[in-house]
Amino acid sequence: MQGLRALAVVLVALDHARIGPFGGGYVGVDVFLVISGFLITGLLLREAERSGRVSLLDFYARRAKRILPAATLVLAVTAVAGYFLLSGIAAVRLFKDTVWATFFAANIKFARDETDYFAQDDAASPIQHYWSLAVEEQFYLVWPLAVLVLVAVFAARGRLRRAVAVTIAVACAASFAWALVSVAESPRGAYFSTPARVWELGLGAATAAALLRLRRLPPALLAGASWLGLAMIGVAAVGFDATTRVPGAPALLPVVGTALLLGGGVAAAGWGPQRLLALAPARWVGDRSYSFYLWHWPALVLVGVVVGAPVGGWRGLAVLAGALLLSDLTYRLVENPFREGAFVRPRWRGLALYPVSVAMLGVVVLTSHTVLVRELNAPRPAVTAAAYCEADEGEATGDGCAEDPAVALVQASVIAGQEDAPVPNPLRPAALGLADHVAADLGGCEYAGIPQPMPLCPRGDPEGDRTLVAVGDSHMRHWIPAIDRLAARHGYTAYYFVLQGCTPALVQPWTPVYEKPDTDCTYFHEWSQQQIEQLQPDVVLMSTDTQDRYVREDGSYVDDSREIAEMIQQGMRERIESLTPVADRVVVLGDVPRLMFDPSMITDRGVTLADGLSAPMPRSMLMRRAVKAATKGTPAEYVETKQWFCAEDLCPVVVGDLITHRDRGHMTLEYARHLTDALGRKLRLGAEAGVPQTSAEGAG
Repeated sequence: MQGLRALAVVLVALDHARIGPFGGGYVGVDVFLVISGFLITGLLLREAERSGRVSLLDFYARRAKRILPAATLVLAVTAVAGYFLLSGIAAVRLFKDTVWATFFAANIKFARDETDYFAQDDAASPIQHYWSLAVEEQFYLVWPLAVLVLVAVFAARGRLRRAVAVTIAVACAASFAWALVSVAESPRGAYFSTPARVWELGLGAATAAALLRLRRLPPALLAGASWLGLAMIGVAAVGFDATTRVPGAPALLPVVGTALLLGGGVAAAGWGPQRLLALAPARWVGDRSYSFYLWHWPALVLVGVVVGAPVGGWRGLAVLAGALLLSDLTYRLVENPFREGAFVRPRWRGLALYPVSVAMLGVVVLTSHTVLVRELNAPRPAVTAAAYCEADEGEATGDGCAEDPAVALVQASVIAGQEDAPVPNPLRPAALGLADHVAADLGGCEYAGIPQPMPLCPRGDPEGDRTLVAVGDSHMRHWIPAIDRLAARHGYTAYYFVLQGCTPALVQPWTPVYEKPDTDCTYFHEWSQQQIEQLQPDVVLMSTDTQDRYVREDGSYVDDSREIAEMIQQGMRERIESLTPVADRVVVLGDVPRLMFDPSMITDRGVTLADGLSAPMPRSMLMRRAVKAATKGTPAEYVETKQWFCAEDLCPVVVGDLITHRDRGHMTLEYARHLTDALGRKLRLGAEAGVPQTSAEGAG
């Protein structure tokens, strides 16, 4: 058994550290789930057959002693390390994740956030791997109760194992069906789903229930099944990758393989691979597999933060060696004393471990969070154009900066960065809340998932006698706070035909999550075009981001940036040509320059505005040029936006006291509102109808 645990944890660790050909090493978690179902069910059945009863209090006391001490230690150490090593935003996110993990609900948190398990970079939560512990403990809140009922009904009749087997079969069938459906609909959420994982634990439980029958089979047959099971796990570990739909049908390979190894081990004697898995090094790693699993992931993530890049190769191997050393210390000094020590032998002491664990982690998280917030919230002055531009007496700006106040403030912020000025505080939005910053509100017209029927939501001035339409993806959506104000001010009824990930260009994106063309986007193009033709708007605004992959006419996808730029240019030109006959004006907003780093770095310790200066991402500029080129020779107008974000090819994360981006490519709501006047001067919405331009009321 310990050798199989060692195999599972080594596969997971090698995958996470990007060592060797084990792109599917994450199936080691599936192996662990099968083992867990096997061991726990076997323990419950033996107790029931020996004593005719099952003690839930004894079960949970044993479980607490096995799981809580090491899990609590790693959570506490990781939270403290995160306080010192992570940005303020990442540290706050870690503290929140720790609370969820403390209550064995980390998988619910990551599923709700649609966390991409396979995005193994420095943005990953250092305790993301606690999702599997949450799945196990959620299962064990229900399964022992079910066994208790089955014991009460069937134990006296001698049919307990058969009743358990039937119950497991029904649960596994329902869970596997759910896994197939959920993986197809939401693969990221399905990965962390307990209902979609129950069948894996259940297959281990079924193997335990069938042990008496398996012992009657010929040893040679069991040995062959064991070798087949080991091969199945190996094929999955080498052959699976980030696109494999686990825990769907492909997961049958490692899960059934593990069940074959466990079942074959009851009587395979010297014929099977169990002798290899029982060698001393495998047993040694297996004994420490739980602690190693807990330590290896935060070690990889936090070292990656320190070195500034994901850890892999020889560096990853060194980190794993360090994690294994920590695991050995944890095994000898924490796991064994709590599992076997006399001071936790009374049942109530074992049960008391959980409230003690919650209290300890609560103190660590609350203290760390309080100190962090106090440290980062020290007041510091905002950047102003008057302070950093060469200004004549009585003028806000002078020869050193542009006359446009929005542009001047960007230029001043770049100068402040070059002079290594401190980061202002407070910021808008609050820096520590940047991770929770949301996209602009669309009301009842959130078109994600293509709801039927698809409504129209008049905004701006719903009683206005003119019509404005905004078309695009999330990079059109982040302009809505400014557009809404301008539309209301100048008497336009505004409609927002925006769909995340769906460029207004007449091209078809490829969805990497589902590995297929985005047919929703194609449908949205057709539907939005029909609505615009009926509305006959006075103004159509368009803006677009670009995805990493698009579909060619032959159905294949392209991920080459230059070819994508050509497709976007042609697709935007076709969309402009389709809109020009039905709208008085078509205006294309240049895309917001994408930053080279995540703006959350502004909450790192010791950073200044110099650290917050980013060159615009080259691919972003390539796509902007393609969109601009699409307007050449057409009636469409192109509005340049770069000057509101960058000066001298440097883009400050903080302009004045405003954070410009909520991530590398999207504006914050506050900065969009700040640009209301500047955008209004470019769009000339009032002048178009002879209405004089007026200043925005509080553009901030």
